[in-house]
Amino acid sequence: MKCPNCGYDNRGNASFCQVCGAALVEQNASAAEADISWQPTKPLAQNSAPETSPGGQSDTRPLAEAGLAFAPLPEGALLQEGRYVVLEVRTSDERSNLYLAEDTIPVSLCPNCQSETTDLAERFCAFCGADISGLEPLYLRYLILERADEQAFAAEAQLLAMRLEHPNLLLPRGIFAEAPYGAPRQYLVGPEFPPQLATSLPVPSKLNQVLDWGAGLSHALGYLHRHQVTLGGAGLEHIAVDGGVAYWAQLGRATIIPPEARSQVTDYFAKDIQGLAAALFYLATGESQYVSQTALPDSVAAIFDQALAPSQGFTDAATFGTALEEALQELRRPASVTLVTGHRTDVGQERSLNEDSLLTLDLTPVFRSKSAAVSLFAVADGMGGHEAGDAASQAAIQAVAQLAVRDIMRPASAAEPLPELGEWLTGASQAASKAVYDRRRDAGTDMGTTLVMALFVGDIATIANVGDSRAYLLKPDSIAQVTVDHSLVERLVATGQITPEEAANHPQKNVIYRVIGDKPRVENDIYERRLVPGEALLLCSDGLSGMVPNEQMWQIWRTSTSPQDACDRLVEAANEAGGEDNITVVIVQVAH
Repeated sequence: MKCPNCGYDNRGNASFCQVCGAALVEQNASAAEADISWQPTKPLAQNSAPETSPGGQSDTRPLAEAGLAFAPLPEGALLQEGRYVVLEVRTSDERSNLYLAEDTIPVSLCPNCQSETTDLAERFCAFCGADISGLEPLYLRYLILERADEQAFAAEAQLLAMRLEHPNLLLPRGIFAEAPYGAPRQYLVGPEFPPQLATSLPVPSKLNQVLDWGAGLSHALGYLHRHQVTLGGAGLEHIAVDGGVAYWAQLGRATIIPPEARSQVTDYFAKDIQGLAAALFYLATGESQYVSQTALPDSVAAIFDQALAPSQGFTDAATFGTALEEALQELRRPASVTLVTGHRTDVGQERSLNEDSLLTLDLTPVFRSKSAAVSLFAVADGMGGHEAGDAASQAAIQAVAQLAVRDIMRPASAAEPLPELGEWLTGASQAASKAVYDRRRDAGTDMGTTLVMALFVGDIATIANVGDSRAYLLKPDSIAQVTVDHSLVERLVATGQITPEEAANHPQKNVIYRVIGDKPRVENDIYERRLVPGEALLLCSDGLSGMVPNEQMWQIWRTSTSPQDACDRLVEAANEAGGEDNITVVIVQVAH
């Protein structure tokens, strides 16, 4: 696709020019949007066999004959015609081998959207437009499963051919066939760190979490059903969980329903939904056999009664997912709690201007003698110098406050339903970024700001962050960082290039790759935490987290007389440690 700005010929699916970063007006339709509900697929061996030379011989030379019937490959062996190199054999038996392998083709990994490109000369991400110039190339690692059965990964190969994409669907990276010892072997390429399977999760799990997993899995199941794919009876062994998100995985039993069997799709789909319901019931209760549960909330028990009772059941996955979402929303209604807060901001010891801003909006209406706390807290750390950083953080906080009054505080004061909290925080982040971007463009500066927000509804805090301002969960016996910094060193830690200890003193520890105002739209991360009485949430700029160790922050909070006293003492501690940056802290504690 030709760039209208600089004329560079980009990839057909690019949304941004890789040379000048301009938005590309036209976009090719995604293959995933095409009607590909069923396609006849050749056997896997025919699809994936290595290419041969004109003389009919494979270009890949077999290894020396193995002494065992299904011996593993040696370290250093090349796979997929040299694409992957075997680093080590993880497991081996008479039917399969599992290798840790490294890709021999370097990639640039976009720090914003995590998309990959093998063209190291590209300056801008083709999918989100982020600046990717100057990134160190990475050689990604994978786990590669090897089997002898020609149809071992036939189902996964068909799904890959359909180009299915869904946020709760985990497909392998690739499938291929080769003959390293003369006889064909089949290979499935997956992530180096596969998510935890639901079969190993502790039970009973938190009900809210189970319902949230179930809603996402239900919508993914509906997506598969719309493409005429059945899982053949879903179960725990097909569910993986990573970072609070559940995925359909291990899809070897998936089947594309052929046209001649479409009259029976209702039966296939109902079996999938019932299998998912049974898995969720086990995770929520620890019971492997369905029995009507009086211990579950009535709204949740009614869903399982319908889904698992012999004479009933759901026939539509989307309907089942909506029922789970409604039950989850019912459970998330504000609990009767009292929040005690404190906040403070300080210029520090080395700066002449405080570029930080903070926000506290606290509404606690009382209905029928129960307090329904709805509160919003935010910290913004501006950057860009005089008349830039402080203006950026102020513009971001003002944009968030205006939305909060309209969308959160007014409905809460009238006991009206609130919007979905994660979506609202994402919208607030976008509004803040647009406000700062407009001011930055008008002023001709490079202003920007970090932003961390916590929206409390009862005892549940929904948290959003952009940049390296942080949220910590404070408990009577521990402190835990909730948010993940959008910084260079965090990315290096995540990819295993440096250790967390090295990150603390890294010379580029203050380099962040995602900020409010850099673009009109920005991506944020969302987290959720339920606080019990005696626990607190701490929001801060890096003027605190970069100067005071986590353990010291926790000790100061535990020995303070109130959240406000803790905020005052934390600021003093940061100044005593050097006060190299502006210092801002907010503490929200659930009262006993």
